[in-house]
Amino acid sequence: MILKGIDLKKKIIQASLIASTITLVGCATPLIAPDIIANVKKVESPYLKNSSLVEVDIDPKINNREKIDIKVKDSLELALKNSNLFGTDAQHPYKITAQVLVASQAAVSFGNFEGKLGIKYTVFDDKGQQIFQDTINTIAGSDLNPLAPGVARHTRSRARNIALNVNEFVGKLETVLRK
Repeated sequence: MILKGIDLKKKIIQASLIASTITLVGCATPLIAPDIIANVKKVESPYLKNSSLVEVDIDPKINNREKIDIKVKDSLELALKNSNLFGTDAQHPYKITAQVLVASQAAVSFGNFEGKLGIKYTVFDDKGQQIFQDTINTIAGSDLNPLAPGVARHTRSRARNIALNVNEFVGKLETVLRK
C-alpha cells in the first residue's frame, strides 16, 4: 500500500515536470517573428523625412487573450524600421492604422496550427489625407518541427502569420511611396 502511494507521488511529480517544461518552452518562443520581418524590402534612404505613427485596433468580436493587437503593432513598427521608408521628423508623422478584422487559428493541432489573419491598413499623410488603404489576408501556420511542444507551435504560427501580413503591407506601401 505504501509503495503504491510512493509510485503515485512519483508519477504526479513527473507529470508536473513535463507540464512545466512544455510551458517554459512555449513561453520562450518569441511573440513576434523578427526573422521573417527581417525579409522586408529595405530602401537605401527614406522616401519621406517624416516619421510614422502606428495605431492598431482589433474587432471586439475577436478573442484578444493573446494580445494580437500588441503583436501586430510590435511587428509593424519593426517592419517599418527595417524598411527605412520613413525618416525621423516626429513633428508631422504619417499615421498608419491597422484594424485586425480576422484572427482565427486552430486551437488544437497535431501539425502547424494554421490560421487566418485579415488586417485593414490605412495610411494618412502628415496633413491627415488618406493616401493608401488595403485589406491584406494571409493564411499561415507554424514552421517548427511537428514534434515541438504545441504551445511553441501555436505561438510561432500566430507570429508567422502576423509577420507575413505586415511584410506584405510594407511591400505595398513601399510601391505607393516610391511614386
